Amino acid sequence: MTRFVFASFWLLAYGTASQAQQPTKSAAAKPASKATSPSNDIFSGTVSASQPDSITVVRKVPSRPDESRVFVLDKDTKIEGKVRVNARVTVRFSADDGGAVHALRVIVRPDAKAGTGKAQTATSRR
Repeated sequence: MTRFVFASFWLLAYGTASQAQQPTKSAAAKPASKATSPSNDIFSGTVSASQPDSITVVRKVPSRPDESRVFVLDKDTKIEGKVRVNARVTVRFSADDGGAVHALRVIVRPDAKAGTGKAQTATSRR
């Protein structure tokens, strides 16, 4: 009985592994991954440079090298907030075939230190 269970398990595991190695037609027809050509993605970070027609955003992740991207701003770019150096932003972008990365929407996130804008009162207990 033990041999039968072992043999059944082995056939099941071997059969599944051999099917997983064979690519399907749909997998072979898929375009390049996002890492090679981001087509419509989101990038968050801190503005390191701001020009009238472009912004540079740097993303800092612990234990990884800093990642910097330059986004082209045009008449179709929607900007929420005031873009300035050291502002935290989230950029929705689209990359074209020529390699230019166009910002579709830029959202300036509020400063964590600024709070909600409400006056904070200190309370003490006696």
